[in-house]
Amino acid sequence: MSLINKLTAKLSSKSNASAAPVVLPETAFSREQHAARNTQFSQTYHAYTNPQQAFEFCRTQADEGVVMALYLLALQYEQGDGQQTYLSQALSCYQRAADCGHPESLFNLALLHLQGQSQGQLGKPNAVLAFSYFEQAAKQGLVQAQYNLASMLDQGSGCFQDQTAAFDWYNKAAEQGYTQAWQNIAVMYYRGEGVDADKLKAYAWTLLAAKAGVDEAIAAEPEMTQALNTTEILVGKAQFDHLQQGFLAYLPIETRFEG
Repeated sequence: MSLINKLTAKLSSKSNASAAPVVLPETAFSREQHAARNTQFSQTYHAYTNPQQAFEFCRTQADEGVVMALYLLALQYEQGDGQQTYLSQALSCYQRAADCGHPESLFNLALLHLQGQSQGQLGKPNAVLAFSYFEQAAKQGLVQAQYNLASMLDQGSGCFQDQTAAFDWYNKAAEQGYTQAWQNIAVMYYRGEGVDADKLKAYAWTLLAAKAGVDEAIAAEPEMTQALNTTEILVGKAQFDHLQQGFLAYLPIETRFEG
């Protein structure tokens, strides 16, 4: 039976050795102070209607160690000006924000390391470092990081393979409505990877992912249905109904009450 494949992450001047270490401004603030500064920055930043003025304000605030400003500045550097990108500057800003625990910056750093862009140019991917950044962001509840961390654990990329841990992280992402995680949970139940094999739970999660529009689940559903007897189909659909009630808010409105 050629079921589903899992969805995976698509993720100089000379120094003076005797110089004193640079103290970055953001290190002077507590987590609570960072939160307050981020709020104040966001209120002012979003009031700007002139893009250049917004950029200059963002850069000034980043120089003062405002974490949200560092993150937004990194995004703009990474996007570039239409002619070139500025990955070295982006990496520096992401790193400073990540060192303050900013989850989206940790996530984007992980992606850049997976792409081999850790030096501001295309180089050798560093899956080990990417895994570390994904893990830090995942523990803060960032759903995309939870999914990518699960994928890396599932495949043993940048870490020792641990499908039990992968299954747990897929579930954390699933609880936040990440529909690709629903599909991967179905596959793990079907194959018995990281969890005891259970074709009825696999069927129920496949139905849920299919209802959310995940292509692999839509393709797998008819084949799975055909492989079950009438009783198994009824039990599987009952389990699906229970899952659907729990995840109703994440399903497309037009499909929520379909049979």
